[in-house]
Amino acid sequence: MPTPRRLLTAVLLIVCCAAFAPAGASAAGASTRCRAGGAHAGRRARGAASACRTRARRSRQRRLVHRRSTAPAHKPASRSTTPGAASADSAAATIAAVLSTTCQNTELTPEAANLALVREAVLCLINRKRAENGERPLIASPLLEEAAEGHCQELISADYFAHVSPSGETPVDRIRDTGYIPSPDDGYVIGENLAWGTYQLSTAQSIVSAWFASPEHLANILESQYRETGIAVTPAVPESVGAGAPGATFAQEFGVIIP
Repeated sequence: MPTPRRLLTAVLLIVCCAAFAPAGASAAGASTRCRAGGAHAGRRARGAASACRTRARRSRQRRLVHRRSTAPAHKPASRSTTPGAASADSAAATIAAVLSTTCQNTELTPEAANLALVREAVLCLINRKRAENGERPLIASPLLEEAAEGHCQELISADYFAHVSPSGETPVDRIRDTGYIPSPDDGYVIGENLAWGTYQLSTAQSIVSAWFASPEHLANILESQYRETGIAVTPAVPESVGAGAPGATFAQEFGVIIP
């Protein structure tokens, strides 16, 4: 009897944005609190309130919003529209360049010798999808890759498949440990997509196609605020979910720092 080919994905978005509190704001208004998102936030952050209340709970979709009190923001001086037009032209040219690129090695089965090629294929496919939707490509971040790599390795060694580790470590904890978030005063938007697949379902094309087919994963991929990403691929699957079948586990971290 043929061994079944299996693939499973998980998604997490955590938002920690610096919000400028108006002068005289109450202490309650400046404290951490859970809130429901609007129409756009809904696709990225269903279950926001319960996620904020149960931070360490294993979850497939969460949103955590942190507010901090600070002095009112200074209004920037007026500027010419020319730099903005130039920036738009530059972004359009960058998107066009991505769309003209053919992604390579998308059907490689991950193994120790080709993991760099598989990571590049994942990034290419992700950036192409963003370009098709008018979003700028993500830049590879060594620090986000370090966080992704550490999580991938732990998924195998500790034999679990979740965003939050058995010890309660979250993606924010892992990413903060790398030094990606420069200061407690900086805001950030961080997301994570996870997946594992066996046999032919472990290729970059299969994994990314599964992410594209999931509204929550796709929302992470197309999030306009993200600027950087880190991708990790481990040529193994947690025993508890893969039942010993050959395959690979993928983690992709997304991020942007908001000073």
